Amino acid sequence: MSDASTSAKTPLYSAPEGLERPLRVVLVGPPRVPGWIDAFVHLVEGYDWIELTPLAAEEATLPQVAHVRADLRALVAFEHLAFGANRSLARVPMPGQYGVANAEPLTSRVAALQADLVIVLGPQALARALAAHAPLGCWHVDASLLDNRHAGLSLLSPLLHREMATQMALVLHDSAGRQSDLASSWGRTHATSFLKQREDAFRKLPALLIRGLRRLAAGYVPATPHEVVTLQLPSQPPVGLGASVQALRLLARASLRWLSGKQRNRRRIGWSLVLRLGGTPLDPSAPAIGSHVLLRAEKGWWADPFVITAQGRKLLFVEEMEDPKRNNANIACVELSGGGACRLGVALDEPGHLSFPQVFEWEGQWYLTVESSYDRRVSLYRSAGFPLQWERMVDLVTGRVCVDPTLHHHDGRWYLFANVSENGNSTADELFLFVADKLEGPYVPHPASPIVCDVRRARMAGRLFHHHGRLIRPAQDCGPGYGNAVVFNEVLELGPTVYRERQLSRLAPFLVRRVDGCHTYNVDGGVEVLDVLGRQPSKAPRLQVFEGARPATAGDGQQTARREPMAPPRAFPGMPPR
Repeated sequence: MSDASTSAKTPLYSAPEGLERPLRVVLVGPPRVPGWIDAFVHLVEGYDWIELTPLAAEEATLPQVAHVRADLRALVAFEHLAFGANRSLARVPMPGQYGVANAEPLTSRVAALQADLVIVLGPQALARALAAHAPLGCWHVDASLLDNRHAGLSLLSPLLHREMATQMALVLHDSAGRQSDLASSWGRTHATSFLKQREDAFRKLPALLIRGLRRLAAGYVPATPHEVVTLQLPSQPPVGLGASVQALRLLARASLRWLSGKQRNRRRIGWSLVLRLGGTPLDPSAPAIGSHVLLRAEKGWWADPFVITAQGRKLLFVEEMEDPKRNNANIACVELSGGGACRLGVALDEPGHLSFPQVFEWEGQWYLTVESSYDRRVSLYRSAGFPLQWERMVDLVTGRVCVDPTLHHHDGRWYLFANVSENGNSTADELFLFVADKLEGPYVPHPASPIVCDVRRARMAGRLFHHHGRLIRPAQDCGPGYGNAVVFNEVLELGPTVYRERQLSRLAPFLVRRVDGCHTYNVDGGVEVLDVLGRQPSKAPRLQVFEGARPATAGDGQQTARREPMAPPRAFPGMPPR
């Protein structure tokens, strides 16, 4: 099978419904533009529902943010000196074949292209001159998105107010002061640096602009024929005087916490598994960990646990990292039996890092999907000898950095949930959905995709499951940090053209103070499993791990494996939902 990393990219956005021809957009700017503009042009190349023509012109000079307070200038100058400039705002050549050498007047060149929409990176007067040739209007890009020094200052407000998440959004403002929302996404607030906060946010701009154009083409954004509207960031609560001093103080404290946390993590033992063997299943509306036992790998750690029941056997498929320093993981299979856990062996091993092993049965055959973002693909594997032998069957998504892919069958169709990084941005912020008529595909982008754009509940945390007639999607809260908690969401509508959900609750594993988070929950056959990060409670009961052979039970004619008696389960309350 060919290397998926060199294959064509699976599209993330479907063509707008009812669009009879591609949306024609002319992008006018100077010979050198911010890096995020270059990324936007290259992202657009993968979609045939939009025709984008970049047009370089000397008269299109980039605007600068005016009236920046001295304290904010000092903060930005200090961070530039400490960390360097942002890549997303660094100047690069305007991509495309239309250069500045053309002697024809700019207005004539734009008119000849018969654009539906004109996007201008330049003076307001230039935008007004070109608006006459734009039936859907002219979007004038504000300096807050272009100034390589002082762009995005509104993103400082969430940092100063110590908010866990920051909204990155694009809006349109017309001459009457009316605002139209284009697209938005919530990401983690970068508490240690404003420039890093801005870079994380601006990496989303290319995708947000594509989504805004798609909404315009579908008629969800009002057109402004031959008029100029301003494309900008939404307003944020103002920052007070002395913001730079306050910001530097917060950055210093956050940096110290980050350094102490990094040092503390070196002494911690990684991921452990929390098992609930029978009893009343967790209620997604009011989750609590309750009585449990702990399970940990003899070497390294296990995480991303998926539990299945197969022919009376209870099996765990886990991400196994034997040497955390190498950051390379395989998929292992562990059987729960005889009052302990038996590591049966490696189920899947490839050159890169593998994780999130969703194993399921369909029409009498066992299948497996894993996260293999290192190879920019999501692949479907078929069992060639259950449970330890698997063969790669087909690639469901190619050319994309996808994490935690999850398949779900509903009303005769297959749905693939996956978190995707489009432009080197975080994989925890946005959840995409694909749909197919058959398990093996082909999978096409769902019209509602991306279905969740919020770091606090976008990333998948296990397979979807039913609880008292409700379909539940477990997700991760990565706002405070990666895998901080599990969030349970109820899926209200799921169909080939619609998706809706609502958040129910949040589960954080406060077993002891040094447990930092959890990020995968699964349930099957009366067994619930959750992975937790940090130091284990010293008095918690544990399952003993056996290697290579299924532990025998009394009366089966085999010698019983020697093990320490297991203490009765002890109750540890989970954190109340909030």
